[in-house]
Amino acid sequence: MQGSIDDIEALMNWLDRIGVLNSANKDLLEDAIFALKSGNEYRAEDRLKTAARNYENDGERDAAAACERLL
Repeated sequence: MQGSIDDIEALMNWLDRIGVLNSANKDLLEDAIFALKSGNEYRAEDRLKTAARNYENDGERDAAAACERLL
């Protein structure tokens, strides 16, 4: 995984600014941060992949790509 806690927080801020940070994906990204703080990189990656897939399914390709860049 290439992203850090700061990167995920920045991603959340950007997603919020462009208006696509819904509660489900916010929970996933917050859990990814918690997982990194706990040393569980696999769980963080899984949460980012799920958020990316959710955005892809919603047609938000830029948001999906931003999530995938942190992997």
